[in-house]
Amino acid sequence: MNDYPIASLAGLLIALGATTLLAFLKHADKRAAIDQSRHLSVTWGTCLALLALVLFWERRTLSSLGIVWGNYWAWAIGFALGGLILGTSVVSIWTAGRAGKQAIPEDSEQGLMRLLQTPLWFRYVVVLTAGITEEIMFRGYPIERLLELTGNLWLAAAIPLAVFVFAHLSAWSLGHLVGVFFGGAVLTGLYLWQRDLIACIIAHTLIDSLIIFLPAMLKKLAARPAKPATAS
Repeated sequence: MNDYPIASLAGLLIALGATTLLAFLKHADKRAAIDQSRHLSVTWGTCLALLALVLFWERRTLSSLGIVWGNYWAWAIGFALGGLILGTSVVSIWTAGRAGKQAIPEDSEQGLMRLLQTPLWFRYVVVLTAGITEEIMFRGYPIERLLELTGNLWLAAAIPLAVFVFAHLSAWSLGHLVGVFFGGAVLTGLYLWQRDLIACIIAHTLIDSLIIFLPAMLKKLAARPAKPATAS
């Protein structure tokens, strides 16, 4: 009997099951400060375990989960898409702050404040970590393996997207998941279009990089005089 389907099922349990379970365990208290070493070790440990399974149990290359080199057109698309979403977010926050409105959506505020309380170096690392590991665990590997196992592209795309959104509930509020779903759907569409995980990693990293310079934006907005209300 060919044990390849067994290896794929084990990989899916790591990618979708273990990753989600560990996310809820490491964020058991959403109000507590982020344990930086635990966050990085658990996240990278799970991702490396999956890559080891691909290489040594499935005996397949990284191209089997969409990691290919030299597809510069796809990378450019990923860069443009990530930059567009990042730029839109920056403009939205800046415009709301200048208008005297809440710059950070209430549903996202608690999770963002936890991140903004961490050192700058950690925010750089966590952005890169999320861009790489989440695309491997929730995009490239599960989409490709579910497609092979079910033969249904829509099912192969929908299941990882649903788990991706649910996993973010471990650290964020329910309302924040609307944005997570939108971002996840865009990244899933990009992967299905280009079949290049590096393009998705580039886009994901750019989108998440907002948390790196968000403190400077908020500080500048707080230093501005409040805009007087206009008479109706």
